[in-house]
Amino acid sequence: MNEKIKCGGLIERCDLCLVDIMGYMWRAGRSCRILAMFAEHKIPLCYLSIGKCADGSKQLALCVDMKVIGNCRPILDVVQAEFKPQSMELTEDVVILTVYGPHFYERVALASEVYAALCEAGVNAHSVGSSINSISLVINATDRDATIASLHSRFEWPE
Repeated sequence: MNEKIKCGGLIERCDLCLVDIMGYMWRAGRSCRILAMFAEHKIPLCYLSIGKCADGSKQLALCVDMKVIGNCRPILDVVQAEFKPQSMELTEDVVILTVYGPHFYERVALASEVYAALCEAGVNAHSVGSSINSISLVINATDRDATIASLHSRFEWPE
């Protein structure tokens, strides 16, 4: 690629923990309880991705501030008991990097360029989420500098 893709900027959120809840059965009217428990405990979620596994079960990835991870453990105990996921993993010290618009909906190759940047940096993202105007990557904090440098080689944002 010769010309950098212009974007609005790069947002960085550090000192996070990724909670991965994998392989649980989604039941309408009941599965919302997982997210409601975080709200009831006044724990903000700064990242959320829900996907479907090959067997039809769900996978939920969310990020919380490392300062409140201790408050999450009772919630995760309830999730384990009630939803019986195939696995739950906590990955501490992750970073969310978000490349944002404007006008991502009208542009092509954004996702492929973000993934190419990850490949170039040799980084395996834990989770990737996108919206109409942004693409967010959850990565290990140790991969932060290499990922930003690689993204900056493909995207141009105001300093």
